[in-house]
Amino acid sequence: MSRELRWSLFVFVVIFLAFFGIHSFILSDQGFSASHYFWALLLLLPGIFVVGIVFLGNLLDKQRRQEERLEHLVREVLHEINLPIATIDANLEMLHRRIDEERARKRLRRITAATRRLKRLYRELAYELRKEISPVEREAFDLADLLEERVEHFRELGRNPLEVESEATPVYADRIGMEQVLDNLLENAFKYSDRESPIHITLRNGELTIRDEGIGMDENEILRVYERYYQSDREVRGEGIGLALVKRYCDDERIALRIVSKKGEGTSVYLGLKRILRSV
Repeated sequence: MSRELRWSLFVFVVIFLAFFGIHSFILSDQGFSASHYFWALLLLLPGIFVVGIVFLGNLLDKQRRQEERLEHLVREVLHEINLPIATIDANLEMLHRRIDEERARKRLRRITAATRRLKRLYRELAYELRKEISPVEREAFDLADLLEERVEHFRELGRNPLEVESEATPVYADRIGMEQVLDNLLENAFKYSDRESPIHITLRNGELTIRDEGIGMDENEILRVYERYYQSDREVRGEGIGLALVKRYCDDERIALRIVSKKGEGTSVYLGLKRILRSV
């Protein structure tokens, strides 16, 4: 018997007994024998139990089939979306190697940037959907290795200079979600900074810090920065969901998230990792 069925059956029996208990209390005022009433109830309990199993089992079975169909549909849709993205990506690389005319190359760079943004949105969508249809899979990994991997990815894009200081930091957490967190925080640092200003990344003593020297935020903006779809600067392109996703991940993994910012001086994001640290 599944856990959901056992729990549902327990609730069903408790409600049933409560109903008969209240009914008996009311009838006792009219001269009915409470002991006879409850003996009759005990004789009915096996039948109630069987009916409960059949009734609730059918309900939960329908729900399970619906969830299985939904999961199958989600996986198929994600797979189908990924195929054209991969095709566009591969063809763009080929065109970059063959086209020499500067105007055409400029247009290609715009298409490439849009494709990368689409790929990022796809990864976030896939991650969020998979979290909804199946339990999060936590694993042991070195955060320093993952950080180096993501930093190298952004360096290849030719973005802001990245200054990194890190030490081995074994953790036990949702690795895919942590990758999304790093990408979102680095994207924000790039987005709200001049292209030449460096991004400072420090991973030490169980804390990750990402600091930029960009436009910064005032106190009112900091209070609203975790709201979904909120953007502190409307001139900068984006969806306004990055920090909302970061906040939810940190809450789920019990990571202490803190943002310090000053208008015109930049923003620092601190992740306290002590609760997910893993001893080696």
